[in-house]
Amino acid sequence: MSMEILKQIRDQEESAEKIRRDALAESKRILNEANDKAAALVESVKAESDVLYKKAIAEADEEALGYYDKTILQAKSECELLSAGAEKKLDKAISIIVGKVVN
Repeated sequence: MSMEILKQIRDQEESAEKIRRDALAESKRILNEANDKAAALVESVKAESDVLYKKAIAEADEEALGYYDKTILQAKSECELLSAGAEKKLDKAISIIVGKVVN
């Protein structure tokens, strides 16, 4: 083989090696970029889920407070009805007691 052919083979091998190194470097760069994007996406999703969690808790608190207020008002109304009924019976009870004491 002539020296020229050997030089061309060496040049082609060097070129192939450079292409391989460049491809490896590019693949590492792409992988690092993908990892960075994935980490950013995870942080974004965590932040979004935190917002949604806080919103759900606030809505549940509001709903529970409304139910609590409604229950308290209902209980107060029932107590007022019982108290009014007791007051109506109070005069009769007093009359019965006074009647038994006097007789």
